[in-house]
Amino acid sequence: MDLPIIQTPLFPRYIWMEEVIYSHIPIATLITAFLVLAPFMELIGYKRRDLRWDRLARSLVFFAMILYSPGAALGTGIPIFIIGLYPEFWARWSNLFFWPLIIQFIFFTIDVIFLFFFYYLPWDRMMDRKRRHIFFGFVTAFFGLAIQAVWDALGSYTLTPGAAFPAVTEAVGWSAQAFFNPTYPFLFFHRFFGNFSYTMLLVGGVLALKYMRARVKSEKDYYGWACDVTFSFGFLSFFAMPIIGYGYAKVIQAKAPVAFHAIMGGHVSGAFTLKMVLILVFVSIAATYLFIRHKNKLPMLAAVTAGFGGLYVVLHLHPALDWLGSAVAWRTAYSLIIVGFLVYLWRMRARGRPITERRWPWLMFAAGMAAFFTFAIGGFVRERSKNPYAVYLQHEKPEAVPEERDRFLFYRVCIGCHHQNAGDLLKIRGENWRARVERERRRLGVDLTDEEAGRIIRYLEENTR
Repeated sequence: MDLPIIQTPLFPRYIWMEEVIYSHIPIATLITAFLVLAPFMELIGYKRRDLRWDRLARSLVFFAMILYSPGAALGTGIPIFIIGLYPEFWARWSNLFFWPLIIQFIFFTIDVIFLFFFYYLPWDRMMDRKRRHIFFGFVTAFFGLAIQAVWDALGSYTLTPGAAFPAVTEAVGWSAQAFFNPTYPFLFFHRFFGNFSYTMLLVGGVLALKYMRARVKSEKDYYGWACDVTFSFGFLSFFAMPIIGYGYAKVIQAKAPVAFHAIMGGHVSGAFTLKMVLILVFVSIAATYLFIRHKNKLPMLAAVTAGFGGLYVVLHLHPALDWLGSAVAWRTAYSLIIVGFLVYLWRMRARGRPITERRWPWLMFAAGMAAFFTFAIGGFVRERSKNPYAVYLQHEKPEAVPEERDRFLFYRVCIGCHHQNAGDLLKIRGENWRARVERERRRLGVDLTDEEAGRIIRYLEENTR
């Protein structure tokens, strides 16, 4: 349906759309993580009679309240931008998810009421009714997490749609198959632990800088304790993500193979590789920190060691990469790196407390920033992997260009058969692609029209010179 589209100044409409969305998501995820963790911290403080936990919980809630206004403003702007810039997508998407959108609005309203009027504002007045106050905190956390649960379903649908994308004139209201689509649980839990990991690593880094600048002993003691608690928890939360992420990737490979190939060797593999480098940065810093700071806490060190063991299992289950020339070389390399790093960590237990050294607060802050950008790049990779589609195989983006369409066709037809990723073919030089494609068309099970063959030939000739 040809619906009118608002023209944007200065930049193409997709840039405006991405800027609004990518500005909103970090705020929303940070708020969700803070609101979920705060009542747990308050409960620990109540059980241990330790006011430091209460102060930390209250600080998280206070900062979440500050962010609520810009987060809500940007969140309101998202549908306005979509309605004006992508009217057909909005008409079809809101038809499919009308009732979930209404429900998340109700969740948001309840969440705001409990946050402001039942949790944060009466904090001091309810110090002698702590159990009730903590209960209100858990109610706030529940509805905040429920909002994320709704949006993760709507977002995961665009990559692995479990039901047909309805026409503009078709008012569906909601679809269980669309809502509970194949990647929904993986995206939700990956973000669940990812929110904890990146926010607490970042908070730990910021509090480490505040520790370094504090002059009053009581404040210095508090910030030293707070940065350690948050930073350690953030790092330990990370180890759930590779395991969930492996399952997530397997579902994407099965349900959205073109997107999978785009990530694993295709046009977004560079961003995905950068994400892996950033993970190595914060994992190296955080693991070293924990082994030095908590050298006498064997359960924590054992948990970190087990986490690396889980990471090794994921790497072992993952198909071998050809970065080093052969599968054996790749398996050997990461095995030696992980074992060697664990040996290094256990030897580092003999060192002093890092928080007393001036370099460590800056290293912790760098690790927190690396975790934040890892989170940001992950969303970018997921969305760009399905170009030129807004909804995988069902709704194409209006600004899609022929090269994106040809690339998608190339991934769909050529990759995953006798080539594992796009890089296998795009590294080839001097190939007669017309003859190669014509030869491949004769293979059993290949169904390729003349027009499609011409598009693939054109894409290969333009990208392998």
